[in-house]
Amino acid sequence: MADHMIRAVAWGGRVRVAACDATDTVEELRRIHDPSPVATAAVGRIASGALLMASMLEKVTGREPMVTIEIDGGGPAGKLLATASPRGWVRAMVANPLATAEPRVNGKLNVAGVVGTAGELIVTRDPGIGEPYRGVVPLVSGEIAQDFARYLLDSEQTPSAVLLGVHVVPAGRVGHAGGLMVQLLPGISDEQAEELSSRVRGLGAVTSQMAAGAGPRAWIESLFADDLTVLGEIPVRFFCGCSEHRVETALMLLGADEVRSMIDDNPDGPTVLSCGFCRKEYPVSTADLRRIVRSVEAGGADDDPN
Repeated sequence: MADHMIRAVAWGGRVRVAACDATDTVEELRRIHDPSPVATAAVGRIASGALLMASMLEKVTGREPMVTIEIDGGGPAGKLLATASPRGWVRAMVANPLATAEPRVNGKLNVAGVVGTAGELIVTRDPGIGEPYRGVVPLVSGEIAQDFARYLLDSEQTPSAVLLGVHVVPAGRVGHAGGLMVQLLPGISDEQAEELSSRVRGLGAVTSQMAAGAGPRAWIESLFADDLTVLGEIPVRFFCGCSEHRVETALMLLGADEVRSMIDDNPDGPTVLSCGFCRKEYPVSTADLRRIVRSVEAGGADDDPN
């Protein structure tokens, strides 16, 4: 089945659930960034988690709502970054895609070994209206799913269970990838919370469920049986959104001195800039760089490219 995400509520609206199959999407990220297997797992987990968190945003008539997740744990992978929308698209990147770490004792990929555990998880929620909200929590494991759960509890006061998984086959491609997020809302008793926690633990790894042929809907139904209301199901995909206009905007934000430095480094041009999310290259002529410098110095006013 094609990549998709399901949103639901259960137990009379006191539990909020999102689950996704992002296998093809994470494989596309692997194809773009060509990371090591363990870096593939890391970028796939943050991408799946961003999709789940974005699914909780309401679609509005203003600008498109988005969630951006940053993790910089001090590990060899460097910073991981993912942005997702409730419409089902996600983009993600890792600073050092070739980072590696010794496998765990059980032979599983050591995601914490490349992510690190000494940094922070930063979540920026842009609801599409008003100002974005930014929350920061220290990493607790570097395995990403536990770090998401810690953020939701500490920063948003929402007890949550988060499962994220990426299975990389020996050939290097992504066999399965996805995630599950279960959030407890007011009205849940301690006994119900413990019962649900036990059910989630019993579910096991989402990639094992997928390998057995069970997708997101099956996971949710196994947790809540008949006391479940599905709110919607949408396709999931990779989407970058970069463009020549956004490249020019980014150059203007760098400032006149930085753009002049680019001209000095390559006066004959063009200066080639690469998008970190999709690796698309944008050649920018020296004439355009000079025009951007003039525009910045004039306070951002439009300038005739001639």
